[in-house]
Amino acid sequence: MEAVANRRTTYQELGRAVNWTHPTGRGLGNHLYEVLKFTHENGLPCLTSIVCKGGTLSPGDDALEHIWNEYGNFDVEAEQRRVFEYDWTSVSEFTFEFLENPTIDDARLYATRVWGFDPTNWGMQGFSSEVTRDRILTEMEGWPIYVVNFCGQSSEPIVGRAEAKTMQSGDVARVLGILELQPEKASHGTHSSEFASKMMIDDWGETRWNYGIAVSRAWEIVDKPLSIEALPITRSVTWPATNSIVQVADSDKAILKRYQLHEVPVFGQEFRPSALAFREPMHTTYLAKCTDPAVLAKTQAPAGTMLVKIGVTGDPKRRLSDLNDHHFAKIFGLRFEMFAKHRWLDQNQALGGERAALEWAEVNATAHASGEYFFMTKEQMMQAVGMVQPVKRGRTVKIW
Repeated sequence: MEAVANRRTTYQELGRAVNWTHPTGRGLGNHLYEVLKFTHENGLPCLTSIVCKGGTLSPGDDALEHIWNEYGNFDVEAEQRRVFEYDWTSVSEFTFEFLENPTIDDARLYATRVWGFDPTNWGMQGFSSEVTRDRILTEMEGWPIYVVNFCGQSSEPIVGRAEAKTMQSGDVARVLGILELQPEKASHGTHSSEFASKMMIDDWGETRWNYGIAVSRAWEIVDKPLSIEALPITRSVTWPATNSIVQVADSDKAILKRYQLHEVPVFGQEFRPSALAFREPMHTTYLAKCTDPAVLAKTQAPAGTMLVKIGVTGDPKRRLSDLNDHHFAKIFGLRFEMFAKHRWLDQNQALGGERAALEWAEVNATAHASGEYFFMTKEQMMQAVGMVQPVKRGRTVKIW
């Protein structure tokens, strides 16, 4: 979690975080050595390099000796940068199953221009057009989405209101926060405070943005960045008319993850703040296959079988890339492709689906290769699809 947040830590801080018995973290070394071996054997950056001696930016001499014995001598600062840049949520063994914190699914992350950010008084994301609001609800397909709220480049005077402007000067050109929207219609009568309605009437003589989508949670960006810094691509795209939303560019998603978020109350919602894990939930189970006969011969695959990987991820495309970029895959020439996948309602369901599929494969696959890898015939693979992606009403199996 410290690596995801781009922070170094110390033995003492780490000990407090995991409720260790010794106040200075004494005795953690054996456990950190297991982490060190795991990351090295799996071709990952040296995660333990960010556990530093107190008052320094580097591990102690004893720790460095163990680290360099595994990884070879390297520049500590450069390796720490590799740790911070790596997406640790893609490592299934490091899934934060113990967390019950909310997650922002960045596959469903959008952005819209606003006049301000005040979820305490506005329990809805408002739109000027009913057609636009209803189109967005249709495209949500019954799932929540997350919308980054940012302001335009200028604040205009409000006609008839001395010194009043359309947005506060401190909000101009800034990214303000993120809203979680549920697929429900909302209106000012039910989802905005009396103060919000009065403010609009005082400023414009009427309520505005009357066609809303319900907000369930909201997070304010602590140090509000300029949109040109945090949303350089998304802010510049061609926008549909009438306050619509657009999907956030992938490069902008990576930038947004650098900023600290603070949960704030939403009008009409019970407020239960918790720390935010800004990452994709592990919501999709998948089957990936390697079918190259020449490569499979090197792995001593049983005749008529293919190598199949069963797993869970928050981003199937990125996970496939990680599988093919792994150093073992490169050494042996393994090349995987996605065979089937299923997106579940939440991470717990996905992990349960993965567990059921692995238990099924242990019994029914021709052979267990290693870990989550199995040798299967075509018939077994088709049966495995039913485990990874059960066919239910309204949801279909996707097979490549």
